Amino acid sequence: MASQPARPMDIHEDLDEYFKVLHEDPYGLENPKYDWAGEDRFVAFSSAAYLLLAVGMLLASSRNWIPTLNLNAFLFFLGASVFEMVGKVICAHLVLRYNIRINFVRKLGLRPWRKLQAFVIPFFFVSGEKIIIDTMFLFSLGQLKTIVTEWNVIRRHVPIFRFAFVSWDRLEDRPYSMRYDMIEDILRFLIYIPFIALVDNKIVTLIPQLVNEFGDGLAEPIGLRFGKHRYKTKAIWYDGKFWNGEYHRSLEGSLVVFLVGVGVILWFSAAFTVAQLLVALLVLPLLLTIAEAISPHTADGPMIALLGCSFLWALPMVI
Repeated sequence: MASQPARPMDIHEDLDEYFKVLHEDPYGLENPKYDWAGEDRFVAFSSAAYLLLAVGMLLASSRNWIPTLNLNAFLFFLGASVFEMVGKVICAHLVLRYNIRINFVRKLGLRPWRKLQAFVIPFFFVSGEKIIIDTMFLFSLGQLKTIVTEWNVIRRHVPIFRFAFVSWDRLEDRPYSMRYDMIEDILRFLIYIPFIALVDNKIVTLIPQLVNEFGDGLAEPIGLRFGKHRYKTKAIWYDGKFWNGEYHRSLEGSLVVFLVGVGVILWFSAAFTVAQLLVALLVLPLLLTIAEAISPHTADGPMIALLGCSFLWALPMVI
């Protein structure tokens, strides 16, 4: 008889059990079933790659092989990192002290800031040929920061990192939380950066980002709290297998993605002609809702980016 698929989302079916599990192992480090060797291998590869890229760019900049890296963008990155850590500590306190589900503080408190800060730099600090250079450098630093603050080996020895990660480490994602996050980040980066660099119209990347951060960001807590009509999805990797684990989303959460899509397009309506606006309203919210619905668990951001940016890039050429 075939084994039943793992159903990590079942932890949400009984909130008493949810918080019992959370408080018995708040930092997610004591479960003997967790295979941390996989995360260690992931860190060994990714940290070497990002460190090589960051150091190589610093060296190239110092020798004028590439344009000088933007100091203001770097200072913004440092300030944003400190702000993020403070936010994570506050949200972790809310989780453990007041029994608020991690999913809620993660999506409503931390996620919009954490994700959007990566794209503030191309919009406000750099332009022209320096977009790719500065964004690549700071993206590498951001991934190294994630490893330093979230890798299980370091968290075991640094109490503030261990405590702060509670606000991000969803029970259903353990022990893959950091890996899921970093894989989604690199996929989003690889999709967004060509559009940021090559397309002058900034709404091409801004609208999908906003729909992703606020539509998807609201979809999960609303789906968990009010979702009655569920459908299934898989994770790219779970329990040692590709395309594994049984996760769920809800039609109520998907509706939020659709409504946010409509609202964001209307907010930027001045950027469209009347015909373009009508087509965008008819097609894009539904397209991004479907993108979010069919994506693997924790990988909806790249799908929304790909379809959203492609549609908005092509729209002026068609209409």
